Amino acid sequence: MHTARAQQELLTQPKRHSCISKDLNRFSEIFSNDINIAVWKRKLEANLHQAAQNILREDPNFNLSLVPRKHEIKEVLISELGSKNSISILIDDISRLANLFCSLFELDRVWIRLDAINRPMCPRFHTDALKCRLVTTYIGPATEWLPHHLVDRSKLGSGNNGQPDQKSGLFKSKVDIQKLNTGDVALLKGDAWEGNEEAGIVHRSPHSEDDYKRLYMTIDFQELFLKIYQQNKRFTMLN
Repeated sequence: MHTARAQQELLTQPKRHSCISKDLNRFSEIFSNDINIAVWKRKLEANLHQAAQNILREDPNFNLSLVPRKHEIKEVLISELGSKNSISILIDDISRLANLFCSLFELDRVWIRLDAINRPMCPRFHTDALKCRLVTTYIGPATEWLPHHLVDRSKLGSGNNGQPDQKSGLFKSKVDIQKLNTGDVALLKGDAWEGNEEAGIVHRSPHSEDDYKRLYMTIDFQELFLKIYQQNKRFTMLN
């Protein structure tokens, strides 16, 4: 009975698909109602990879959180990361992606985070209560996600009944798990996107039994920052 009900719920879920391409122009397909993840496939240049490695080498616990205005993004990044030639290509790449996010969503300010990570921050599959997030990994393993039609959403959160994801019935097989590559850039549509309620992309940090070295960036709407850190003095200074 429960299996039949779960199958019926899967059939009645809103249809969602992925857009995966080497063509950056297709990034805007995230605005399609039936798309909940858009992936720009790219391979990092050797000097960009090296610049990211330098960050981890100099500070294995590196973390950066900024909420700059669009026209100040590069300037603020230089003030935080320095102006050495060895880091400039990373600053240029972050600036490009942040400006892209601003342009796509017509934003004046974004929340940029760049973090050194050595273990999964979000080990369980989940959705985010936000509109959309840009993610990319410069070093190490990248984000894992599940195609919408292969997920039993009743098993998310407390619905797992204390079982690990691979045993809860959230998905049927490990081969269902999709993985971004290092360097790929993805837009992850969340549950707070109007019309995408209960259809946000299901994803998690890269799964590993061992620690790893990872340099991971997220770019979010300013409103998420405000929701979490409304009393943050640094933001007040940036206004």
